[in-house]
Amino acid sequence: MIKRILLAALLIWPALASGHSLSDSFIDLSVENQQVSGHWLIAVRDLELAVGVDQNMDRQVTWGEILQQRDAINEYALARLQLTMAGAECPLQTGEFQLEQRNSGVFLYLPLSGSCSSPGELAIDYNLLFDIDASHRGILNIAYNSESYLRLFSPSEPTHQLEQTGSAAALANLWTFLIEGVWHIWIGLDHILFLCALIIPIMLGRSRAERPGEPSAAASSSAIFVDIFKVVTAFTVAHSITLILATLQIVVLPARLVESVIALSVAVTGLNIIFPIFRGRSWQIAFGFGLIHGFGFAGVLGDLALPTHLFISSLLSFNVGVEIGQLVIVAVLVPVLWLLDKTALTRRLTTIASGIVITGFGLLWLVERSLPMLLS
Repeated sequence: MIKRILLAALLIWPALASGHSLSDSFIDLSVENQQVSGHWLIAVRDLELAVGVDQNMDRQVTWGEILQQRDAINEYALARLQLTMAGAECPLQTGEFQLEQRNSGVFLYLPLSGSCSSPGELAIDYNLLFDIDASHRGILNIAYNSESYLRLFSPSEPTHQLEQTGSAAALANLWTFLIEGVWHIWIGLDHILFLCALIIPIMLGRSRAERPGEPSAAASSSAIFVDIFKVVTAFTVAHSITLILATLQIVVLPARLVESVIALSVAVTGLNIIFPIFRGRSWQIAFGFGLIHGFGFAGVLGDLALPTHLFISSLLSFNVGVEIGQLVIVAVLVPVLWLLDKTALTRRLTTIASGIVITGFGLLWLVERSLPMLLS
């Protein structure tokens, strides 16, 4: 049992190293005349965590091992996705397994089909992995009653009923991706550390002391908040540009390259906390690296095949959610740093400790993400 847990941890490590959502599955369904069809994408690493696919425990899940565990996978998955119409269950079946490469990893493609016995209100219950990984999310794209719905399943909201139509359904769709945007940055540790590394020197006065024309580190509160505003705005504008470009497939960069540069951005900005490198150019650095972070944010939308008429609204809603999540992080960080800036000792300790921790994470991620690219 201990070996199995350790193996699962090793298999999930690439997701941890990415700094993004640890676990998402994607469900695409169509319900017409009480007939259900579609597919379900479940990350192979999640199946190993839940079912134990890697039978020889060599840290490599092969296609043969997946096929050997086909019955166990079917039993596990179908027990955690249930559709009911007019209160009666719509039994689901899976088709032939396939593997599919997405931005966030390798997924098992499960074709789904089923039928409902009587027409009525449709409800979907989802609880894949919730008992194992509280960060897991299920993203549903479903066409039903001439409406398209986007819904997000989480441990706090495992069931959705599709009773809304028209404007109510559209607003619910927007809300789904706004929340996903907030969640995406809140569990994106690399994005958070990058933002923190830019704000910490401003709040603790180090970067301001080094700025030409400002002889004192004790800058006015208004000047500090102007600098923070510049950094946050530059980061927002930059990653919004590339998020849109990447999601629309106008500019596409290799995922491994994007993740490696994001890791580099964390390491460099972490180092700047201890040894001032930017010297008053924090907002330019935020903009430059923010362009790369936008490609990282685009991953979840790239993995979800959205209907054309919902694509732009979902993209914009997701981006607004990212900005809201970002502002919440800043709103929490600034008062904490303000308190730590009261004495020279706490300021110095915070500077050194945060610089070491953030740089360490950045270097660790950089090695983890770039080494496979260099060896290939």
